[in-house]
Order: sequence, then C-alpha cells, then structure tokens
Amino acid sequence: MAEGSVAIRHIVLIQMESMRQELFPFQYGSDFHRLITATHDTPDLDHINGRLASLTPNSEILTGRKSGFVSSNGDPLRSSSKWNDTTAPTFGGLTVVGAHTTSSVSFKSTAAIHCGLWPMPVDMFEEADLTNYQPCLPQILGLFNELKEPASAADWRSYQWNRAFFQSITDEYDRQAKFNAKIGFTHVVSKSHIKKTFLDPEGLEEINYFGYAETVLKPHIRDFVINATKNEQRMFLSHFTSTTHHPWGTPSGFDTVGYMGRGHGLTQSHQDMNKYLNAVRWHDAWLGELMQLFDDLGISEETLVVFVGDHGQAFKEDCSKSGTYENSHISNFRVPIVFRHPKLPRVELSVQATSISILPTILDLLISTGSLNEKDMSAAKDLIQEYEGQSLIRSYKSESGGRRAWNFGVVNPGGRMLVVTSADTPWRLALPLLSEGEYVFTNLEEDPLETNPLKHWALEGLLSGIGRRFGKSAAKWAAEAHTVALWWVEERRRLWTVIPDADDYGSLG
Repeated sequence: MAEGSVAIRHIVLIQMESMRQELFPFQYGSDFHRLITATHDTPDLDHINGRLASLTPNSEILTGRKSGFVSSNGDPLRSSSKWNDTTAPTFGGLTVVGAHTTSSVSFKSTAAIHCGLWPMPVDMFEEADLTNYQPCLPQILGLFNELKEPASAADWRSYQWNRAFFQSITDEYDRQAKFNAKIGFTHVVSKSHIKKTFLDPEGLEEINYFGYAETVLKPHIRDFVINATKNEQRMFLSHFTSTTHHPWGTPSGFDTVGYMGRGHGLTQSHQDMNKYLNAVRWHDAWLGELMQLFDDLGISEETLVVFVGDHGQAFKEDCSKSGTYENSHISNFRVPIVFRHPKLPRVELSVQATSISILPTILDLLISTGSLNEKDMSAAKDLIQEYEGQSLIRSYKSESGGRRAWNFGVVNPGGRMLVVTSADTPWRLALPLLSEGEYVFTNLEEDPLETNPLKHWALEGLLSGIGRRFGKSAAKWAAEAHTVALWWVEERRRLWTVIPDADDYGSLG
C-alpha cells in the first residue's frame, strides 16, 4: 500500500465474547447452517432461512463475506442493516478465515490479543499479577507518548495517544481491572462507572448476572471520541462485548425469535443455542450501531477497527459437552479476526493463525501506512521483531527452515488441557496437562466440526490409533506436537517469570 494513501489516526479493538467464526457472518450452506436446518422439517426451511438471512447483516459488511441465502426456488433472501456504510465495494480491509483463539478463557485471550503473547497454562488469570514478557499495545502507545515532542498542529502523527477500555459489565472478576491498569489503559468505563454516572440508575436493566447491554456504553464512547478529537489526541479504544456470554440474555425490548426446530429432540433441547443465536443477532446490530457512530463522528476514514472473538462456544448440538470448561472441541476455538479500514483493499486470508498475530499486524499497518512519526516509526520497527506472532499483511509462513508454525490453545480453566495445531497441516491434538486426562486427535480438513475424533487415555495408544486411521505422517506429527507442547509449557513458566511447583501442572510426561 502506498504511504499516505491510507491513514490510521485511531485504533479500535473490539473483542467479541464467545463469537464463533461460523457466525461472523452466518452463511447459507455452511456446516452450522446445516446443523440448524437439520432440526426443521423440509416445509419450514424457507421460513427459517428467511430468519437466518437477517442474523448477521453487519458482519457481512465488515468482512465482505455474503450470507448467500436463497429460497427454495432460488430467489435471494436479502438482509438489511441500519448502518449506512459507504465503503467502496473492493475496499474494507483484511478478513482472516481459519484463525484460532489462544485460550477459551476470556481474560487469558484478552492478554494474548492486547499483548501479542501466549497465555499461561495455569488456572485463573495469573497473568494479571505477573510481568508480561512483551509490551502490550497500550504500553507501546504510552512509549510513543513519551517520545513525543510538543505537538505540531499540522501533523496528527505527533499527537498523544489516549488509551481507553469500555465494557458494560463488571471488571471486578479475577483481577481484570488490575490487568487493565497494568497494561496501560488510562480511561476505563465498566459497570461501576456506568452505574455512578447514569442519570437514572434505577432504569438500568441488568440482562445477565454481570452487567448491562452494550448500548449503555454509547454516550460514553461518543464523549470519549468527541473529547479526544477536540483535544487533538489519537485514540486507542478497546471494547469487550458481553451479551453473547452465557446465559445469552438480551434487553427486554428486543424481539427474540425461534431459529431451532424440533428435530433430534423437543424444541426445549435446543433452547441454549436458540438464545445464543438471538444474542448474536442483537450483538450484530450493536456492531452496526457502533460503526455508524464512528461514521457520524467523522473518524471512520482514519480509523482501523479490529474485530476478534475471545473464544467460541460449544453446544450440545456440536458435541457431547456444552461450554468451554475442560472442553477442547474446535467450536470453542475457531474465531473471526478482521482488520477493518475503508481505505484498505478487501483481502480474505485463509490461514491457521491465532490472535497473537493481531498486535504485530497493527504495528505493521501503522508502519506501512506512514501513520507514525519518525521516532515512533523507528521504535515500532524495532519492537515488531520481538513478537512471536506473524504480521497478517505479509505472506504467512506455515514453516520456516524446517520448523513448523505451531499454534497453542489453553483450555478453560487454563492448567488442565492444551490444544496444538500447526499452520502447515489440518491436524489437531488435545492433550491433558494433568496426570489423568484424555488425548484427542482430529483432522480438521476431513472433519471440520470434530464429529468423529480419535480419543485415547494413553499417548502411546493414541499414536498407534492415528497411524492406523490417518497414516504414519499424522502419527509422526502428533508425536512431534506432544513434544513441542511440553516444551511450550516449560517456556511459558520461564517467560512469565514464575516457576510453580510441579504439582501445579501435574504429570506432563
């Protein structure tokens, strides 16, 4: 991209709670679509497809991926959005297909997304109390602030960065507020702040056991943007959504609809997934409302907006176990990643990357577009070399010098299971980090929904089974993945400057 043709004055990072890649956007003919339609009788399909076509219209705009819904006679079933996006058809930015989260624990995923580092394979959010082994994005922007000389009104690249975090729920669970302060956020809006500043606190509606719907943030975000632009500041605005978290409550004025049918059990058996789909529709509308706000405030043309799922969400319709807890199923790990900018060409990248690539990609975009001044540019070019994730605007290396690009995923609650993939193969290994636990192997190319995994309680038995069913190459890969995983766990101990007792990890051999 030519320097100066794209300006990134502001950065918005939207971490989407429990957002599965298959729902960003939801597409006709996808495996998830077939899962839903299988619960319906054939005569009902046009009716249900009409509903599903309107599930994620704003995600379609953000990614450039059409839902593609048609009726039984082939007529298009179109969706509509209240967001009046004016981006040219061939522009909009980078959409990554095939990405995995680094953890099915929200806060561990937050650390990876904001800091470009792998989380710790231990229970709970211990990362909040330890020194992160790479600087997080708010810290980097704080460094840029320290390098700044008095701003020149003619050059916005010399402006100070204002770093803010917004969520409509509590930040008092498991040291989240402590982590936000540690990594450099200087302005935080969460449930307690909202309650103190809301004109009619009694009128606030709690939609779940931890807070409010995201729409209560709109005036706070508007004020932040207006004040920052008025004071000639650059913005880093991080927003963590929450409505798509269990129990998937939505505001009382929101009309919920039935997406799931009666097949494979009564409608009641699909209640959780139906609530989740309604929450996804509400969440999609909120994203459109937020993007329209940025348009109305005049910042969209110079703002990079990054969307990423913190993790996915497994249901009984996916596998035998619902939720993320001690559940390594792929539906908990496959997430969307999108880098949205109206002046960036529309590109779709199919690669098994993870969210640790977000920070180096943001730095690379700032460098490549000339959106930093000379001192910041020099610092960014040095810093980007230190991160383990690859920039996603470069050719992705699935292997280099005979070494694979390995990816790791910490299973909720953190210290009991780990999943391993590599960018050069479709294979996936889940392994226990405690002495008792089951090994799971799948081929995501042949079995993308992991409906037929190979399981064994012993590694040797698993490797033998892999050899018989998937071939020698797959068995060799699984043995290598296991060895690399054990090294990776030890390396996290070293890098996070903590050496727990061996019992904290159990037997890893």
